[in-house]
Amino acid sequence: MSRITLLLILLSSVSQAQDIDFLKSRIDSLCAPRYHGRGYVENGDVKAASFLQREITAIGLSKVQDTSTQPFELGVNTFPGKMSVSFDSQELKTGVDYIIDPRSMGLEGEYKTFKFKDKWIDDRKKLFKIRNNPKLGERAAVIDLRESSEEMKSFANRIGENPLDVPAYVILTPDKLTWSIARRTVDFALVRAQTDHLEKDPKSVTLQIDQEWISDYSAQNVIGMIPGESDSMIVFTAHYDHLGRMGKDIYIPGANDNASGSAMLLDLAKDYVGSKPKHTLVFIWFAGEEAGLVGSRYFVDNPMISLEKIKFLINLDLMGDAGKGITAVNGKIFTDHFDQLVEINTKNSLLDEVKARGVAANSDHFPFFEKGVPCFFIYTRGEYMHYHDVNDKPENLTLVKYGETFQLIKLFAESL
Repeated sequence: MSRITLLLILLSSVSQAQDIDFLKSRIDSLCAPRYHGRGYVENGDVKAASFLQREITAIGLSKVQDTSTQPFELGVNTFPGKMSVSFDSQELKTGVDYIIDPRSMGLEGEYKTFKFKDKWIDDRKKLFKIRNNPKLGERAAVIDLRESSEEMKSFANRIGENPLDVPAYVILTPDKLTWSIARRTVDFALVRAQTDHLEKDPKSVTLQIDQEWISDYSAQNVIGMIPGESDSMIVFTAHYDHLGRMGKDIYIPGANDNASGSAMLLDLAKDYVGSKPKHTLVFIWFAGEEAGLVGSRYFVDNPMISLEKIKFLINLDLMGDAGKGITAVNGKIFTDHFDQLVEINTKNSLLDEVKARGVAANSDHFPFFEKGVPCFFIYTRGEYMHYHDVNDKPENLTLVKYGETFQLIKLFAESL
């Protein structure tokens, strides 16, 4: 009888140990206005880190190197104050009708617009005339991507170089608006507006954008552990940071990304604490993931645990809807571990599908993978579509098959 089969028999009558009410309350807390979207305005992520420290203390996790935090610094662009955009005196809804590009500089004023045409893209003489026309130099350039060529889309993607030398650009797009974090700035204002309800192209744009570059923002990873029978480690990770505020009135809650994974780590820790696991269990909540995996990269360069002793790392991100199953990034790399995960899922009839994916630098597992640590990044797949937008809220999160996902991850960890 295989070790996996024996484990499944022993645990077949054990009910799912997850605490859905606990999970929901922690997601609600992490998405609360007092944490400002867990970003860099009003120290939202630092306040969320303090919440996590209180949680792991209450749960009873042990400290690592006599601490539960690992501080580091990063540079980041923020929008802490005024934020409004109007087309022809009609104010748009922040985060719904438009987003400010995260690299944008601050700007205030009313600007007439001119529409940039596809045929000008490769016309160097025309571009030179635009750049040297004092009238156009004080206007906002409008780039319409609704029926534009691939060349125009490519031009819009290079807009950070300010090819027209204007104070502001307005990009009209039919695509969903998704925000992000920038660790550099441009020397102009850049607005992306959704065109579904735009009746006509704007003849003027009025901007009130308060922007602040912070060169030495202090963030921190949060860490706790449960000592095991051996010093080899199973490490669970999730990022707790998100995008923060787009002006003083709007923040991006980040319920699925990644309050869900952060709360799941708390749920797992609560379930394990008080036991004596075979391997030492380490739980890490990373800051700075949305800014480019900054916290996890800092950790692997300044490890608080021996990376060589990590038997396996499981990174959890986007855990809010497993209606269609889960995907394991690196499943095509660590094939024996993936087969193990699939076998456990099949024998327990948990999720509809467990998919394998190859290497991807898309979450906090990747810096560990680069250091040779065996790892999966697991995320759920379902009908939930809100991502990096204002509607990624706790009340919209379905948590379909959360219990089954929790059980699968726990059984997989215990089989290692």
